[in-house]
Amino acid sequence: MPRTLDNTERIMAELGSAGLRPVTLLVVPGSGWDSRSLERLHGLVSAGAELAGHGWSHVAEHIRGLRHRLHSALISRDVAEHLALSRDEAVILMSRCHDWFITNGLPGPTLYVPPAWAMGRVRRSDLDELPFDQFETLGGVYDTRSRQFRRTPMIGFEADTAFRAASCRAWNWLNLRFAGESNPVRVAIHPQDLELLLERDLRNVINQGGLALSYRQLN
Repeated sequence: MPRTLDNTERIMAELGSAGLRPVTLLVVPGSGWDSRSLERLHGLVSAGAELAGHGWSHVAEHIRGLRHRLHSALISRDVAEHLALSRDEAVILMSRCHDWFITNGLPGPTLYVPPAWAMGRVRRSDLDELPFDQFETLGGVYDTRSRQFRRTPMIGFEADTAFRAASCRAWNWLNLRFAGESNPVRVAIHPQDLELLLERDLRNVINQGGLALSYRQLN
């Protein structure tokens, strides 16, 4: 988002220093992009960033139903945008998201990641008709070209309370047990993570280095 560009550029620089490229940036089209912030986003692309669509506003207009209420309380708060939408509304949002990149002269993203990794009521058959090649959820990545879902472990560091820090550490420990050369781990970094409770955990991962892959290499 425009308001997180300073932190995003800082994280990109640290990942680059550790030899961790390519990096995929999740972009929220409806978050207030102006000519200056778009120029900075183009600069990140020129520096090697790959782009992915990430909802439209990154805010759920309302909490809808028991599933969404539980998801909001335990994981997403008010950002699981898809969970507040009908199936048709979510499909339209994803198509609109892709169009935004083309309209603004950016590379058309091949990856879509719903906010909070919550796809909502959308079916896989719907995904096959959209202009993205891959869709990421918590469990892994679905590829519309092969019609296959690849389960891939993921670790994250977005923790602003002691409960969330403990939950993230437990989640990361479990996921790292399933990672390996044949099953790489996805490292999810939010723009504010270097200022939150798991900052040291994230720095340890960055300092370890390793081989970074693009999502296209997960086929």
